[in-house]
Amino acid sequence: MALEASADAVHWTFAPMLDISRDPRWGRIIEGFGEDPYLCSAMARASVRGIQGEDMSKDGKIAACAKHYIGYGAAEGGRDYNSVEISDNTLRNIYLPPFKAAVEAGVSTIMSAFHENGGEPVTASKYLLTDVLKG
Repeated sequence: MALEASADAVHWTFAPMLDISRDPRWGRIIEGFGEDPYLCSAMARASVRGIQGEDMSKDGKIAACAKHYIGYGAAEGGRDYNSVEISDNTLRNIYLPPFKAAVEAGVSTIMSAFHENGGEPVTASKYLLTDVLKG
Protein backbone atom coordinates (compact mmCIF):
# COMPACT_ATOMS: atom_id res chain seq x y z
CA MET A 1 0.00 0.00 0.00
CA ALA A 2 2.69 2.49 1.00
CA LEU A 3 4.92 1.60 -1.93
CA GLU A 4 2.16 2.10 -4.50
CA ALA A 5 0.82 5.25 -2.85
CA SER A 6 4.23 6.86 -2.54
CA ALA A 7 4.94 6.10 -6.19
CA ASP A 8 1.97 8.36 -7.02
CA ALA A 9 3.24 11.11 -4.67
CA VAL A 10 0.71 10.27 -1.95
CA HIS A 11 2.26 10.90 1.47
CA TRP A 12 -0.55 9.87 3.82
CA THR A 13 -3.09 7.06 3.92
CA PHE A 14 -6.30 6.65 5.89
CA ALA A 15 -5.28 3.25 7.22
CA PRO A 16 -5.27 1.14 9.26
CA MET A 17 -8.94 0.95 10.20
CA LEU A 18 -8.90 -0.32 13.79
CA ASP A 19 -12.59 -0.46 14.62
CA ILE A 20 -13.63 -3.49 16.63
CA SER A 21 -16.98 -4.64 15.30
CA ARG A 22 -19.03 -7.52 16.61
CA ASP A 23 -22.15 -6.95 14.55
CA PRO A 24 -21.88 -8.44 11.05
CA ARG A 25 -24.65 -6.12 9.83
CA TRP A 26 -22.29 -3.15 10.01
CA GLY A 27 -21.40 -2.30 6.43
CA ARG A 28 -17.75 -1.41 7.10
CA ILE A 29 -16.87 -4.58 8.97
CA ILE A 30 -14.73 -5.87 6.08
CA GLU A 31 -12.31 -2.94 6.45
CA GLY A 32 -11.16 -4.01 9.91
CA PHE A 33 -9.20 -6.87 11.39
CA GLY A 34 -12.05 -8.55 13.26
CA GLU A 35 -13.58 -8.56 16.69
CA ASP A 36 -10.64 -9.70 18.83
CA PRO A 37 -8.75 -6.86 20.54
CA TYR A 38 -5.55 -8.92 20.73
CA LEU A 39 -5.53 -9.73 17.01
CA CYS A 40 -6.50 -6.18 16.06
CA SER A 41 -3.68 -4.83 18.24
CA ALA A 42 -1.13 -7.11 16.57
CA MET A 43 -2.39 -6.08 13.14
CA ALA A 44 -2.33 -2.41 14.16
CA ARG A 45 1.35 -2.63 15.05
CA ALA A 46 2.19 -4.53 11.87
CA SER A 47 0.20 -2.14 9.67
CA VAL A 48 1.78 0.99 11.11
CA ARG A 49 5.27 -0.47 10.79
CA GLY A 50 4.57 -1.62 7.25
CA ILE A 51 3.12 1.68 6.10
CA GLN A 52 5.58 4.00 7.86
CA GLY A 53 8.67 1.89 8.40
CA GLU A 54 11.41 3.16 10.69
CA ASP A 55 12.01 6.28 8.58
CA MET A 56 9.20 7.86 6.55
CA SER A 57 11.69 9.86 4.51
CA LYS A 58 12.72 6.63 2.78
CA ASP A 59 11.21 5.62 -0.53
CA GLY A 60 8.01 3.62 -0.27
CA LYS A 61 6.99 4.88 3.19
CA ILE A 62 4.10 7.22 4.02
CA ALA A 63 2.20 8.42 7.08
CA ALA A 64 -0.43 6.10 8.55
CA CYS A 65 -3.72 7.17 10.13
CA ALA A 66 -5.35 4.95 12.76
CA LYS A 67 -9.11 5.24 12.45
CA HIS A 68 -11.90 5.62 13.60
CA TYR A 69 -11.12 6.66 17.16
CA ILE A 70 -13.17 5.33 18.98
CA GLY A 71 -16.08 2.91 19.03
CA TYR A 72 -17.35 3.53 15.52
CA GLY A 73 -17.60 -0.21 14.89
CA ALA A 74 -20.07 -0.55 17.75
CA ALA A 75 -22.83 1.26 15.87
CA GLU A 76 -26.20 0.20 17.26
CA GLY A 77 -28.09 -2.20 15.03
CA GLY A 78 -25.17 -2.32 12.61
CA ARG A 79 -26.35 0.96 11.10
CA ASP A 80 -23.49 3.12 9.84
CA TYR A 81 -23.17 6.51 11.57
CA ASN A 82 -25.47 5.34 14.37
CA SER A 83 -24.83 6.20 18.00
CA VAL A 84 -23.16 3.88 20.50
CA GLU A 85 -23.20 3.32 24.24
CA ILE A 86 -19.85 2.04 25.51
CA SER A 87 -18.99 1.62 29.17
CA ASP A 88 -15.55 2.76 30.30
CA ASN A 89 -14.59 -0.85 31.04
CA THR A 90 -15.53 -1.97 27.51
CA LEU A 91 -13.87 1.10 26.02
CA ARG A 92 -10.58 0.37 27.75
CA ASN A 93 -10.54 -3.41 27.34
CA ILE A 94 -12.11 -3.90 23.90
CA TYR A 95 -11.95 -0.73 21.81
CA LEU A 96 -8.77 1.04 22.98
CA PRO A 97 -6.11 -1.72 22.72
CA PRO A 98 -5.69 -1.51 18.91
CA PHE A 99 -5.31 2.28 19.09
CA LYS A 100 -2.86 1.98 21.96
CA ALA A 101 -0.85 -0.50 19.88
CA ALA A 102 -0.86 1.88 16.89
CA VAL A 103 0.33 4.77 19.07
CA GLU A 104 3.07 2.62 20.57
CA ALA A 105 4.13 1.66 17.02
CA GLY A 106 4.48 5.38 16.20
CA VAL A 107 1.38 6.04 14.08
CA SER A 108 1.61 9.55 12.63
CA THR A 109 -2.06 10.51 12.83
CA ILE A 110 -5.36 9.40 14.31
CA MET A 111 -8.76 10.10 12.77
CA SER A 112 -11.59 10.85 15.14
CA ALA A 113 -14.78 8.90 14.66
CA PHE A 114 -17.89 10.81 13.63
CA HIS A 115 -20.61 9.18 15.69
CA GLU A 116 -21.96 9.86 19.15
CA ASN A 117 -20.94 7.89 22.21
CA GLY A 118 -23.43 8.23 25.01
CA GLY A 119 -25.06 11.21 23.31
CA GLU A 120 -21.81 13.16 22.90
CA PRO A 121 -20.09 13.50 19.52
CA VAL A 122 -16.72 11.76 19.68
CA THR A 123 -15.18 14.69 17.77
CA ALA A 124 -16.15 17.00 20.65
CA SER A 125 -15.37 14.70 23.57
CA LYS A 126 -12.76 16.18 25.90
CA TYR A 127 -12.74 12.90 27.79
CA LEU A 128 -12.05 10.70 24.75
CA LEU A 129 -9.76 13.02 22.80
CA THR A 130 -7.86 14.90 25.50
CA ASP A 131 -8.03 12.86 28.66
CA VAL A 132 -7.80 9.36 27.17
CA LEU A 133 -6.06 9.72 23.80
CA LYS A 134 -3.65 12.57 24.48
CA GLY A 135 -3.28 11.68 28.16
